[in-house]
Amino acid sequence: MKRIRFSSGSVVTGDAVAAALVEYITSVSTTEGSVPVEIPVLGDDGQTSVSTLVVGADTQIEVSAEDDLHVDHETERFPVPELPSIGLAATVESGPHAERTADDIDAMMADIDEGLGQ
Repeated sequence: MKRIRFSSGSVVTGDAVAAALVEYITSVSTTEGSVPVEIPVLGDDGQTSVSTLVVGADTQIEVSAEDDLHVDHETERFPVPELPSIGLAATVESGPHAERTADDIDAMMADIDEGLGQ
């Protein structure tokens, strides 16, 4: 189990969740802004619940082991959540103008490539 400390408090969660959150935060660029992330946490009563953290590139957390805290079935009780996508998201255009749009993009890329060679 890991304790995640942040400016307004702390939560206890599974090792894999804490690792995924650290990796996620360090992958977010400053242009991404902040996004809400829901993670499973251990309450004071021993029950699992969901906590929402708002994270971004400037989020500072500290993760430490809770060596004296052991929970049965940690991976089942604290699954790694689906984290929001980072970076550009692509869409597939499938309407009647899709081929023309693709041809226009190909032509622009060719113009750029020709200009770079000069």
